Amino acid sequence: MALTTRRTRLPVLLLATSLLASACVGGGGADTGSGDASRPSAGADTDAAGIDAIELPEGVEVDFWHIQATIYGEAITEMVEEFNATNEWGIVVNETFRGSYEELNQAIRASLAGGGAPDIAMAYENDTLEYAASDVIVPLDPYLAHDEYGVPQEELDDLVDGETLSWPHGNSSMGMYYNVDLFTQAGIEAPPADWQELLEQARQMKAATGLPYVALDTGKDGIYHNILRSMGVTPYDPEAGTSKYGSAESIEAMELLALLYAEELAYTAADTEQEFTNGRAAVEMGTTARTSTKIDQIGDRFEWSVASTPQPTDEPITQLWGGNHVILDSGDPEQHLAAWLFMRWFADTDAQSIYAARTGYSPAVRSALDTELLSTNYEENPQKLAAFENVFVNAQILPPTAAGNAINDMVTGVVEEVVLGRLTPQEAAERMDAEASSLLASTPQG
Repeated sequence: MALTTRRTRLPVLLLATSLLASACVGGGGADTGSGDASRPSAGADTDAAGIDAIELPEGVEVDFWHIQATIYGEAITEMVEEFNATNEWGIVVNETFRGSYEELNQAIRASLAGGGAPDIAMAYENDTLEYAASDVIVPLDPYLAHDEYGVPQEELDDLVDGETLSWPHGNSSMGMYYNVDLFTQAGIEAPPADWQELLEQARQMKAATGLPYVALDTGKDGIYHNILRSMGVTPYDPEAGTSKYGSAESIEAMELLALLYAEELAYTAADTEQEFTNGRAAVEMGTTARTSTKIDQIGDRFEWSVASTPQPTDEPITQLWGGNHVILDSGDPEQHLAAWLFMRWFADTDAQSIYAARTGYSPAVRSALDTELLSTNYEENPQKLAAFENVFVNAQILPPTAAGNAINDMVTGVVEEVVLGRLTPQEAAERMDAEASSLLASTPQG
């Protein structure tokens, strides 16, 4: 069934259509093999009235699994400690780092099958729909609607259809970090406005400095999807089960990537941040969440900033990333409510100001921008403000689908074949179109 999102008109939630996963769930989801038949149906114990009957004794403990390490993990620890010390219900959150999103997803699936699943977990929208298809996720609407524990209706009108399955954590987007000093040395005045200008700048950079223009991540789906969407093309439609991977724009995107690699203007790196901060590439295209670490690593060695990736249309779009929070069904109403109360707190003004100030993530609520902590942090770190104003405001997620992870892996593999010269862009487009359509058709959508 379709997952429904819309652009919101709300003044509080930033790009809330990208922050909340919703789906038509409840009884019809196909089993993907990760659920436990002995577990009660997700959400069976909760409606807005039923929450009133839940006793919430002091000291309820909930486990929270996440993917945040280094300064991001430190921010999570700080926020969890703040919540544990100040929440009026005596709830204790135990946070655990579980590696990458892929490793977290694997750990959750193993725990759902064998026991020991967390109460709260970070999850991309695609992961959320996989869990929903397995009937192991707790819908949030009863909590949202509750008079005491919910979110005011005026902040939710026209937000989503179906059942709300996830709640904001924080967000990053795909931006373009550029070395101002190297740009000046090469006679480049500003970041490229479109992809043709990027190619011209890359050639100019190589000729003037001998350096490649851009370091790209091993996950080629990110840059490919970013190019495609900037051209106004959404790569697939989960509800219709169709794809645009065979389109002229798709071929054009792969032709560009093939040319950048053939002329050694771009290269792949396992850690693109190290390539950029050490001056081995003039540009890095990647998550704006890494802005804070760049501030620390670069210091005053060279001038740099953050811009949007090239946008050839009048409606700029870049990739929105960052997992949300979900409640996994333990069958215990008290655990569910305690988990929701932490999630609600985490997405509120003060907590989001801490998270955005300590990391490079953009805040999930607009009101965080008005706090003294975050406004001062952005004033002292202009690259973080540039990432927000130039990139995040135009960020949107890909259409969520339970087939999304498989599609991303497929795209990465096929685009890699193109940049290695093993497939032509035309051949790659035809393969991706066929494989994406097959994955969409064969995967329950929630």
